[in-house]
Amino acid sequence: MANIAEQLQQAVNKGLSHKELIDKFKSILDEIIKDPKQPQTVDYLKKFLDAVVDDKIVLVASRQLLTDLCTSYLTRLSSEQAKEVALYALERIAARAISFEDQVGLYRNFLADIYEREENWREAAKVLCGAPLESAQKPLSSDYKLKTYLRIARLYLEDDDPVQAEVFINRASLLQNETRDEELQILYRACYARILDYKRKFVEAAQRYNELSLKSIVSGEERMKALDNALICAILAPAGPHRSRMLGTLFKDERSQRSPAHSMLNKMYLERIISPHDAKQFESLLSEHQKATTPDGYTILQRAVIEHNLVAVSKIYTNITFAELGGLLGIPSEKSEKIASQMISEGRLSGFVDQIESVLHFQASEQLAQWDRRIESFCVQVNQVLDKIQAVHPDWCQKTMALVEAKINAATNDDDDTPIAETNTTTVKPMDINNNHTTNNDNNRRSVTVSITDDKHQYQPLSRRSERIQPPMNTTTLVQYTSNPSLSDQQEQNRQHHHHHHHQQTTNDEEASTYSFRNVTKKLQHAKSSGELYQPSAPLPLPPMTKINNDENEIKYQPQHSSESPQSSTSIRTRAATTTVVPILTHPTINTSDETFNSISTSSSNKIPLWKRFKKIIAPNKRSKENSSIKVPTLQFNELSTNEINRTVTDGVINNNNNLLQNPLKLSELRTWLFSKSFPEQRIRDEYEKLPTEPLHSKTFAFRPENKLKNRFNAIEPYDHSRVVLKTLSNDPSSDYINASYIDGYRASKLYIAAQAPTDTTLYDFYRMIWQLRIQTIIMVTRLFEDGKHKCIQYWPDEGEKRVNDFKIRIDNEEKYADYTIRKLIIYNQSEPSDVLQVKQYHFLSWPDHGCLSLCTPLLDFRQRFRADYKPTNPILVHCSAGVGRSGTFIALDSLLERAKYQDTIDVLEFTYRMRQNRVYMIQTADQYVFLYRTLIEGILTMDASISLQEFMTTRKLHMDAKSQYKLLEQLQSTVEFSYQGALDPANVHKNRVETILAPDNSRPYLMTQVEKTTDYINAVFVNSYRQTPNYIVTQYPLSHTCIDFWRLVYDHNVSIIMLLEPILRDSKTIYYWPTGVGHVISYGPFDIVMMSQKEDEQLIERVFELKYINKNTFATDRTRTIRQFQIKDNSYLLIIVKRFLKEMRTFNGQNVILQCLNGATWSGYFAALCNSIDKMQTEQIVDPFKIVRLLRFTRPQFIDQDQYENLFVSIRDYVQQYMSATLTHRPSENSFYVEPSGEHQSTTTNRVIQRL
Repeated sequence: MANIAEQLQQAVNKGLSHKELIDKFKSILDEIIKDPKQPQTVDYLKKFLDAVVDDKIVLVASRQLLTDLCTSYLTRLSSEQAKEVALYALERIAARAISFEDQVGLYRNFLADIYEREENWREAAKVLCGAPLESAQKPLSSDYKLKTYLRIARLYLEDDDPVQAEVFINRASLLQNETRDEELQILYRACYARILDYKRKFVEAAQRYNELSLKSIVSGEERMKALDNALICAILAPAGPHRSRMLGTLFKDERSQRSPAHSMLNKMYLERIISPHDAKQFESLLSEHQKATTPDGYTILQRAVIEHNLVAVSKIYTNITFAELGGLLGIPSEKSEKIASQMISEGRLSGFVDQIESVLHFQASEQLAQWDRRIESFCVQVNQVLDKIQAVHPDWCQKTMALVEAKINAATNDDDDTPIAETNTTTVKPMDINNNHTTNNDNNRRSVTVSITDDKHQYQPLSRRSERIQPPMNTTTLVQYTSNPSLSDQQEQNRQHHHHHHHQQTTNDEEASTYSFRNVTKKLQHAKSSGELYQPSAPLPLPPMTKINNDENEIKYQPQHSSESPQSSTSIRTRAATTTVVPILTHPTINTSDETFNSISTSSSNKIPLWKRFKKIIAPNKRSKENSSIKVPTLQFNELSTNEINRTVTDGVINNNNNLLQNPLKLSELRTWLFSKSFPEQRIRDEYEKLPTEPLHSKTFAFRPENKLKNRFNAIEPYDHSRVVLKTLSNDPSSDYINASYIDGYRASKLYIAAQAPTDTTLYDFYRMIWQLRIQTIIMVTRLFEDGKHKCIQYWPDEGEKRVNDFKIRIDNEEKYADYTIRKLIIYNQSEPSDVLQVKQYHFLSWPDHGCLSLCTPLLDFRQRFRADYKPTNPILVHCSAGVGRSGTFIALDSLLERAKYQDTIDVLEFTYRMRQNRVYMIQTADQYVFLYRTLIEGILTMDASISLQEFMTTRKLHMDAKSQYKLLEQLQSTVEFSYQGALDPANVHKNRVETILAPDNSRPYLMTQVEKTTDYINAVFVNSYRQTPNYIVTQYPLSHTCIDFWRLVYDHNVSIIMLLEPILRDSKTIYYWPTGVGHVISYGPFDIVMMSQKEDEQLIERVFELKYINKNTFATDRTRTIRQFQIKDNSYLLIIVKRFLKEMRTFNGQNVILQCLNGATWSGYFAALCNSIDKMQTEQIVDPFKIVRLLRFTRPQFIDQDQYENLFVSIRDYVQQYMSATLTHRPSENSFYVEPSGEHQSTTTNRVIQRL
């Protein structure tokens, strides 16, 4: 064997056929492997590999030999030998990996098998990561790729690395719907559930574990293990309705009784309070990652138990102080308040916080409220019956009650020596209906003692409220709590001592009308120390009770809280013991004949109505959530608890580099940036400089000569690993290339495709990509021409159809708005005539290349519109010109705002770095990076400013109240700087009617018609309408010396409609700038204005003018235009005028409309805001005056004061009720805050608004 190299070389040089060469090499290979234990075996095999991959051997033979070596020969070697040879083989064929794609995959799987047998999970996963799956020249089956991705994910999970596992499960998620292999689907679900488990998405993990436990293809042992995992995850999940539903599902599964976690499941489902001992026992079932500590310092289990116990407390008490709550939960009161507030803000606990009194109020369900009302009604009826009996048969009542008293005393004496262990003794006392004051007179003690045998000396918890039995309406009792057989002697002594201490308190009728907290802390602490609170067999602590009788030997109490459900008349499961109830009128041991009633002579004036004794149960709380001025603090939860996962669970981008650039920032910190006097712009620019600017990965395909012409710019090409790979055309091997890259988003891999704008050369490839990936959403953030340069070809038709090779593109609809256009495209493929693809293109028009918008709001509005329509199905195609600057900024904005919905931190630096791992230069300039920060902050602050139309009309509250919105508007306005150089010019100062309402330089229209002794200034500003046309020009009513400027404005800026928005009284400061009679003419400089017609109705005066420009040299009329003026006669008709105006604008063919009021701000601003808000509402079905007013105030900061802003919501509501109520799915009820307006034209509410304005 010493001459192995010579033998191989001779075989190559002999010129053998392919088959002969393969046979010769195999014979040499047999000789090498004959004795695998010899030390030279590995060296010989390496020489064999050198010869096999030599260029002199044809590719067919090399592939066959490499395959045979891996499948038939390496298995005979030891693990170490096989690993060494396989690694060497991969090293040798790396330079020709494209030619040996199958062999690369084969050797990597072989190595992974070895590492997996050695339980070296990470190395096995790393080896498989290099397998050519996405970049393979030869198409691979979806099942093969899915199997590989799932295996990598499973290996990383075995190595406790959920982050890397998540990357590959996300890739698998795009393939799992295509497979019919049920085993692969099961494996995908198992990995997915484990990742959710690691990420602490416990509700979702429990749901998926439970689904796995029901699959018959899974073995019985594995099904049971999946069920155990489901129980554990459900128990660890944050408390709330989602967890409750999951607990209910698992509790009803009979198999759960065999699980070691069933004891904890039972207590949680039945809403028992969990003790530290119970939690400690359950902790032994947890995996290591489930024992982690949360940012608030508690373990996951401790946090779950605290939240569960808080929910359990809400079932017992109506309200509780935070000091008492902290004592009950075993945490500081500050922590208890924070957790309770957070749960309320997330909708996981029903209640509200009184921060002044440090009290947490729980809110009962409507079913309990109904029970309370029935109790009150029943008590009143009983009281009325007893009053009638007392009035008609006073002697009979006296005799009967004497008999009752005798039986009470007899029963009490008989039971004095009864051992506690044998009986459960309960004293039941009828209501004192005649005397307002209790005494120590034995004749007035009317109680019945009943002995019962309780076979179960275990506490049975209260069932769920929805399962409780409503009490019959013919009896009522008060219960005295005596002994509890489930307690030890010491516990019973402690409990009785505790009750005796509590009984010393007194409660008068006035105190009874509110919820009392006296002795709650002492009771809870005592119950906790005595073991009563946390032992499974012990009862829950008693609620505060109202004292009924001051008798020193027998003191009766009644529950004060309405959160406890009413009980059955035959038995009440109280918080202290199981107690038999003796009805007042129907107990079988009491003879109810006339002779048995004894007398208790009382004055009717001293009677206390029976229902008042239940005041603690039925009286409404004094401080309701609606009337409280205290706002529940809104806190962000560090982990998402119950939110549904989108398509995948990734939070970030596929990236194998652990050295990420990171700078996580809390949302609360970002909010302060916007309002601070020194926005940290330089800090942000320094952060941007940390980003890599050089290429990070290979661009082999982009640099191929046949592909270079497909790149619009030389330095911006896609990386090999993240490029979009097209299906190869039969006649063009290079046709798989397009300059487009996958970018991952929040919770979804490959959510976006960042692409360059199509050119004439790449247009067909552009549509092939759309068709192949079934793209339904395109975000275009460039104009076709910018700065005289062609930035993108128009790849859609203006009308009709456009043909691109075998594609036909038809425009189905086009909607033009102020800052963007939405087009609906229909794409046909001639090769697949039955298939049609509908694509929605969102084209943003206001973003300059390499620059930034001066205001963030238009982009946020654009994103809101896109997000409202978007359905998470296929990738989102985003392109500008190069596909890096504006595209990267928009992708970062969209993804980070999605993250901000669910988490309290964002990391702009990390996300940008990860984008650059997939495409070069994403976010191309520091200015764009700073703009991204500003836009994110405004987007986060205004996230709750909008509300759906349906919700607006059917609820009483906005997500953010109007006053808070206006305060935020003012804060945002303070960051905008205006220049008034033109308005403050000495030649122009006298042209401003109000010295504080000026026209900023950046938004004023410039006058161009030359007139002697005039300037280019007029006090007017451009304002966008909601749609692309018309533009509004808002101006003041002209002064006597500015009328000529007003008509210059009309002429120069193609105005065809003037809206005069308030009645004008003619005086020294206000003249009519138009002729006052039909046929009359008035002249201003070169302009003649002729009134052609005038008509009016009860709302408007319509005048039609002819505007003529007279050439001063020839005195000929150069141009004539028709102008219509509409003057409002009465502002109480504002809504019907808005309706008529918007209808006119939808068919308007002109360019600009003047909105005019006296000062150019008050009525003009309100009218523009109302029109734009209503137009937006009708189109998008959302109410969002915030963005409308924010945009208006960017042109004139005096638009919309606080009263006007709050009144906008009233006017919008009234408009919907008058003109759109038929479109609502659920119309507001009569008791709703939004009631139907009265009056023919306008609601009285809006009339009051108009009067204030």
